[in-house]
Amino acid sequence: MDKSSTQFDSAKLGFHGLDQGSGQGAEQGFGQGSGQGSKDAGALRHLWLSPWTVWVGFRYLKSKKNSRFLSFITILSMMGVGLGVTAMIIVLSVMDGFETELKKRMMSSDLHILVQPTSETAGFDSGFVPGSTLTAAQIESFKTESESQIVSFSPIVATEAILKAGRRVTGVVLKGLSAERLNALTKQVVESADSQLLLKKEGSDTVSLPGVFMGQELAYEMGLIPGDQITLVSPTEMEGPMSGVPRFKRFVIEGVYHIGMAEEELHTVFSKAEAAHSFLRKANVVSQWEVAVKDFDRAPAIANRLRSQLPTLKVQDWNQLNSHLFASLRLERVSMFTILAFIIVVASFNIVTTLTLMVLEKKKEISILKAMGARHGQVAAIFLAEGMLIGVFGIGGGVGLGLVICTLLKRYEFITLPDIYYDRTLPVTFNPACYGLVGICALVIVIAACLYPSKRAAKINPLDGIRFG
Repeated sequence: MDKSSTQFDSAKLGFHGLDQGSGQGAEQGFGQGSGQGSKDAGALRHLWLSPWTVWVGFRYLKSKKNSRFLSFITILSMMGVGLGVTAMIIVLSVMDGFETELKKRMMSSDLHILVQPTSETAGFDSGFVPGSTLTAAQIESFKTESESQIVSFSPIVATEAILKAGRRVTGVVLKGLSAERLNALTKQVVESADSQLLLKKEGSDTVSLPGVFMGQELAYEMGLIPGDQITLVSPTEMEGPMSGVPRFKRFVIEGVYHIGMAEEELHTVFSKAEAAHSFLRKANVVSQWEVAVKDFDRAPAIANRLRSQLPTLKVQDWNQLNSHLFASLRLERVSMFTILAFIIVVASFNIVTTLTLMVLEKKKEISILKAMGARHGQVAAIFLAEGMLIGVFGIGGGVGLGLVICTLLKRYEFITLPDIYYDRTLPVTFNPACYGLVGICALVIVIAACLYPSKRAAKINPLDGIRFG
């Protein structure tokens, strides 16, 4: 008993001496190049200053062959992180695809910038101004100053009306277009009426009815086809002796257009400017100007320039006209990103469990390293590196799987959407910045999960580890 007690005391004194001298040993052994001073650097800093910690962490990650349970938890951790990253990439790619397709449909229209009169505009009367408010010379100067980015600057006569076809009634917006703009619209017409259907017999005479172009969604809802006659009723009363009678005019459906924007197809009908003037009983008036530009993304900058040149007019670009829509898309994207991030948070709990069990398993090895001069930050860096490797492998697998699934969705289009959507299949875009953001956020979550077990490993007493490990 005395002999063993003496040996134990000697061992205790010897390890105590090593523990006290660990600061000096760190400068000569594992701690070389890790910085000067007795204070330990943080675990993250030691990953760079002491590369051997990453190597040891990688060895610990591979040394679970004798512990099936620990290996199983490690695989679950990688799979959890990978599936979370995959889900985030797929959802964000699809939502970005919806926004991209929406912008493409806006690009196909000629309404990139909208210019409207205000009460400060000369000759303003119930939303209308004289057609001479903007002269052709002014419009040409706008095109020149914008470096020929403006493709068209079209005057529009727009008014609300009630469309009546038989017993069916709905509210629409009638837009009177110039001949040039109307020719451009005919390129998007999918059904046209025969020229004979535009004529109406009144007694012995044949009268040509004014034609309108109706959206495909509105024609489907009202059950109309090209050649059918409709009546447009103005919600305002006539001026003069017939002031108690609302204005109305008969039109014939000349064609059905399709631009992919269900909202516009459902509520907008187009006609010649002369027919709109006749319907309003107002000649040579304008209610707005629609501007189309070459570069869709430069429309806000061009709108700012027009705003400074036309102080009495209201100028809005496509982003301002659809601000609520794009704001809701951004909110949905942020919400889905936050919700799906919790998948990675839950998966990181498995990483905490894995590293905690690994610390208990490697308690003796940790004590030996500390007795040889390893600093607390270096020991913590070993397990931080191990957790980061688990996260990196999971993130890499998740990004790869997400790219594969997005590629399959884009190529084969095996998911069909209901008719209420613009597209019949899921639109998918590949945005490297989005993938990088997902990977960085996932890595930050993994690093945060690794801090507790790494700190616990750094606090292990080398005497207790060797004695009881």
